[in-house]
Amino acid sequence: MLAAREKVKRLERYLANDEPVDPVFEKTMDKLIEREVTRLVELKSRLEQQLFQFENQHAIKSPEFHARFERGEMGDTMDFVEWSATYEMVVNLNKRLALLQEGASR
Repeated sequence: MLAAREKVKRLERYLANDEPVDPVFEKTMDKLIEREVTRLVELKSRLEQQLFQFENQHAIKSPEFHARFERGEMGDTMDFVEWSATYEMVVNLNKRLALLQEGASR
């Protein structure tokens, strides 16, 4: 991951010159972002299926469950710990997707 960050920083410095950018470069960047969005959407879909199973099994929606779990009202069974972790992963994925999709509709 550090290597990727360093590469992005290097590209940022490169682009800071406000020189014209090769269209192939831009297209490549778009493809990389699109590929990562697709990967995250697929992961999110799998995790949401797990949330749906938890919700059906326990008859409570994930946001309500998570709030109650965080307040210590639900106990700490392995099932609940896994549900909470899965919910948090989906929340984090939504944030990451929002970052990648920023400006995509421009």
